Amino acid sequence: MGRPSATIFSKDATLCELLETRLGQESALHIVGSQAESSSSDFSATALANIGNSTWAQQTVFVDLRDLTTWSAEDWSLLQRRVETAHRVIGIVDHGIPLDRAVEADQICQAFLEYPFEQGRLQTVLREAERNTSPRRVLKARNVVGQKHSLTTYTPSLYPALDELEIAARHDFTILLIGETGTGKTYLANLIHELSPRNDRRFVHVACGALPKDLLDSELFGHKKGAFTGAEVDKQGKLEAAGDGTFLLDEIDVLGMEQQVKLLRILESGEYERVGCNETRDLKARTIVASNLSLERLISEGRFRSDLYFRLKQVKFEIPPLRQRPLDILPLAISFITECSRENEIPVSMVTPEFIQVLMTYDWPGNIRELRNETRRAVLFCQDGIITPDLMTPTVVQEARNRAEQMEFAASPTACLAREVATTEQEAIESMLKSLNFNRAATARALGISRVTLYNKIRKYRIPLDRRKPK
Repeated sequence: MGRPSATIFSKDATLCELLETRLGQESALHIVGSQAESSSSDFSATALANIGNSTWAQQTVFVDLRDLTTWSAEDWSLLQRRVETAHRVIGIVDHGIPLDRAVEADQICQAFLEYPFEQGRLQTVLREAERNTSPRRVLKARNVVGQKHSLTTYTPSLYPALDELEIAARHDFTILLIGETGTGKTYLANLIHELSPRNDRRFVHVACGALPKDLLDSELFGHKKGAFTGAEVDKQGKLEAAGDGTFLLDEIDVLGMEQQVKLLRILESGEYERVGCNETRDLKARTIVASNLSLERLISEGRFRSDLYFRLKQVKFEIPPLRQRPLDILPLAISFITECSRENEIPVSMVTPEFIQVLMTYDWPGNIRELRNETRRAVLFCQDGIITPDLMTPTVVQEARNRAEQMEFAASPTACLAREVATTEQEAIESMLKSLNFNRAATARALGISRVTLYNKIRKYRIPLDRRKPK
């Protein structure tokens, strides 16, 4: 007998029988860990230990994930290694995936199947798993831990940058953080401060974009009494208030040219003056600067000084948007759900596969901030301990589903042909309409289709109907 093409890993004999029936003659089956083989609670370790590394190669593997809470970390690690070579891995779930195992489950499974299931749903999930070609592998997290803040990423391309960041944090170099809004620049600046020798002193954050431009100098450098109308007393600036700690100057892309000159001087000499005062003061704080925009682009537009940029570029860290870090989306979401559940005493035990699908399909233009807000909203409205897509903002869910449909269509081997056919059909209809002076009845007869069909295609392609008669 040849090698089986499908393996069922479950101790539930009823599930194994159902899968055998639903798969029919399409697959030779190998059932592992059924009650006939083992009814003990440690069946996972026992069964896995008896499976060779190559047994599941190029197979479809069904893994029963309904008893996740009984699995040890060692069982999970072994299972992950076993399924690395599998062609498709489908997780069997009940009402959802346990919150504390959702990340691991998503790492090993290309799709999820809720039990019990119908034949049609099984075939749909098999196709979903076939389209999801992401590699199944044990993902190692890279952790950077401070006193109150920490950063964990599963994105390997970020590992070298984090290594450099940890080194730079320990020394008094100015650090430049670049990233879209919501990517966590302020959070990362706090982490850098906590990793530095200054971690027992103040961390001061100034968002330049939130300050009126005519008051920015006063806020940063302070002012002397009488320096301008309304300056009734001497004022300490944020640079001075930071003392020997860390100073984050956020949104530096909004600084004017004159303020950029002052910032360059401060970074070069460590000196500045309060507004309306000639007394030179020394900057004692360590400086971190951040921008939402590409400074190179601002330089090309004449809106940012190149000499300041090259001074800041010495230690530069670019934070990629969340859409470029798909491996981090679910772990972040689970951490936010857990945090919110604990803070508000709202019990959450599971997330559904559909919820995970929305998380992974949505584009997250607001990045980590938007993800955190959406997951906290889901916890707030959760009534039964299970996080589902309908607990999220409806527009987010709809956009995710639209994007999933677009991705499915784009991945279809007939997609290119369909687009070509549609283009040709639209051009033919538009040409015939014009030649017959937009007489739709005559156009339908000439094309050999009914008027209803013609009307539907006009709406589909949004063809404008020009009723003007030629002169």
